[in-house]
Amino acid sequence: MKMIDQRDYSTYIEKMRTESEFAQLPSNEFDQLLARVKVRSYPKGQILFDQGDRRDRFYYLLDGIVRVERFDMTGEASFYEYVAQDHAFPYRGFFMDDDYAYSVRAMTTIVVASFAMGQIEELISKNPAMMKAVLIEMGTIISEDEDHLQHMITSSASDRVQYSIRLLGQKLGQVNEEGHLFVAYPVNINELAEISATTRETASSVIAKLQDDGVLNYSHKRMTFYHV
Repeated sequence: MKMIDQRDYSTYIEKMRTESEFAQLPSNEFDQLLARVKVRSYPKGQILFDQGDRRDRFYYLLDGIVRVERFDMTGEASFYEYVAQDHAFPYRGFFMDDDYAYSVRAMTTIVVASFAMGQIEELISKNPAMMKAVLIEMGTIISEDEDHLQHMITSSASDRVQYSIRLLGQKLGQVNEEGHLFVAYPVNINELAEISATTRETASSVIAKLQDDGVLNYSHKRMTFYHV
């Protein structure tokens, strides 16, 4: 963990002012948040919090990528989801849960702003516009998670890999200069197999077929989508 340069800090704060989670706040309430905000940089692999830890901070990802990991009773990971920059987490458990329902791991070097959960919940409860923005975001997350679980439960192994690849493109991809969707985050075959609940061989086979079909280019662990 390290502190953020003051110039970068100012840039991040101005950026947050325009985001849906905070844009609805009057200036005085946003300034109250800033009085207690913590902006930190963490290395790849850092665990921000573990499933079952006390749910005391709300995070906004200013740079980088994190992965949500939920574990079953045996300690096996049963659910993965990626969160890209300019998104907040966790939304699950507002006004209800004492503990985090999942773990969050930095998949790249990241910069996050964190706020006291109680302060965020207090602002949501007294600001209808902010509550509406939060409910819209929660609805989007629930819809995506339902689709995700349906595909993971009912699909074949190869279909799960294809779905995971599409999801990575949707979550992490950006349109490049050639007009193609490009995922700068390096995804190795083992990670793709892990999030698809299948073998390395199946994941590799699906990647090869998508490349042969001209749908995808996979080079140096990075994906370029030719047809989205």
